[in-house]
Amino acid sequence: MAVIYTITTNPSIDYTMDTDLVLGKVNRPRTEVIYPGGKGINVSLALRQLGEETKALGFAAGRIGQTIRDMLDDLQCPHNLLDLGGGRQSRINVKFKGNPETAVNGFGPLLAEEDMVRLLDLLRGVKEEDMVVLSGWTKSIPFYVSILRQVSAAGCLTVLDCTGEALWQCLSCRPFLIKPNLAELGALFGVEDLELMEGVDLARQLQREGARNVLVTMGGGGAFLLTEEQELYSANACIGQVRNTVGAGDSLIAGFLTGWKRTGDYSEALRLGVAAGCATAFSDWLGTKSETMELLDQIQVQRVPIEI
Repeated sequence: MAVIYTITTNPSIDYTMDTDLVLGKVNRPRTEVIYPGGKGINVSLALRQLGEETKALGFAAGRIGQTIRDMLDDLQCPHNLLDLGGGRQSRINVKFKGNPETAVNGFGPLLAEEDMVRLLDLLRGVKEEDMVVLSGWTKSIPFYVSILRQVSAAGCLTVLDCTGEALWQCLSCRPFLIKPNLAELGALFGVEDLELMEGVDLARQLQREGARNVLVTMGGGGAFLLTEEQELYSANACIGQVRNTVGAGDSLIAGFLTGWKRTGDYSEALRLGVAAGCATAFSDWLGTKSETMELLDQIQVQRVPIEI
């Protein structure tokens, strides 16, 4: 059976508190939650919610890293997080959900060359029918390039969710899908306040650099997908109260891949992806399958004529 592998090189424990943070004072949260974090891990957890076979790969260090593994076990999410020795520790991210929202993200352990080699060895097991999702900020762009080249050579589809120079350098590996948001897309070209068709033009430029399909999220404006066949699909966002922004994009990727794997149809993949992303945005954490399915009828996907 095909497996969707996710790679998180710098996972975390995410500690979220609902409090109006006052600097210089002792603050008490109204509520607090602790989850395993990292964009790839979020994708795997969302895939599990949708009933897909997945495995979270990456690294974990020290006692914090072991706690991340234990939490994934509790959530019944298959994983293989390689141990990092040398006294290193995985990171803890702290988020204050108040007014305004504030986050402090840990830096995490530095990877050595031998660590990267171990992960590349682990990825030799991927098969042509599998998919590999590589997401999140990286301290080593050449490592990302090496991962994409290796798994692409195995024939499997690759998904890339990163920004800036890492994205530029990885486009030559011809990822099946990239997923910037509209602001990130504009930042790549030094442009602000993009309209839809301006975003489509920039997405086409990324395709010229190597991206096959470009999925761009637009917050309350929904999302659009420019396919490698130069078909443009647009989907509206659902109506609801946004309670959480962490993991919405990761859930969208999980929904899109689930829809693509089951139907091979871009329109249906985009529809399920947007529903999954909205389900997470309207939840305290990652949206469930039932929450995703309840939103599905709200989403209309339109084919938009464009000049090639």
